[in-house]
Amino acid sequence: MFIPKMSTEALDEGKWYMMLVEGKTTPRRTGYCAGSCGGHSTEAEASEHFLQYQLDREVDLWLARRGERACAMCGEPTTLRARLGRNTELIVLCRRHQSTISLQTLARRRTPGLTAQEA
Repeated sequence: MFIPKMSTEALDEGKWYMMLVEGKTTPRRTGYCAGSCGGHSTEAEASEHFLQYQLDREVDLWLARRGERACAMCGEPTTLRARLGRNTELIVLCRRHQSTISLQTLARRRTPGLTAQEA
């Protein structure tokens, strides 16, 4: 599970990072926060930074052979699908909306606390 979490480590104390929490192991930084990120002043900034990582590196777009469903943006029937991140919910997007901009918009709607910054 990915969660924004405030660091308690001496050098980074009080800074927010996106963390990967798996079972009983110690949470670790993930996404761009795992690299040379200097930390964030808010939970929302850490979440937005991770969203950008997912948009840059973990987007899958494909065509399903069957089963038209309504586009999550406009409701138009389509067989096009998308996924943002690993092991995440399937997103239905029509040809017009099958883009990282649409995925970003939907992610911000679904995740409280994400800022409305422009990409």
